[in-house]
Amino acid sequence: MKVYHGSNVKIDVIDLSQGALLRDFGRGFYVTSIFKQAEFWAKRKGKSQKKRRGCNRIYFFESAFTDNYKTLRFKDYSDEWLDFVASNRKNETQMNLHDYDIVEGPVANDDIVSRIDFF
Repeated sequence: MKVYHGSNVKIDVIDLSQGALLRDFGRGFYVTSIFKQAEFWAKRKGKSQKKRRGCNRIYFFESAFTDNYKTLRFKDYSDEWLDFVASNRKNETQMNLHDYDIVEGPVANDDIVSRIDFF
């Protein structure tokens, strides 16, 4: 499976400690199968840091979802997804609240973020 990571740096080695805190699925390395979405994040990151932007292409074996890693998959927005995202975004300890290696699912858009803030 080909996935993309929008960034302002070229990624040669994934370093999970570089992931930002208080994100939907916790600290991690976020990718998407949608090039335009990665491009959007690259532009946003590049603009905020006044740096060059780009999309890193990464090849990922789908068998990793079941064979090697502890995985949580959300097919769509749900109450369970909302609880998971809200707890990660409001995590004051700054530590991961879960022990999943891979979390897959939709990310919060502006409408969802306002619901999370209310929640």
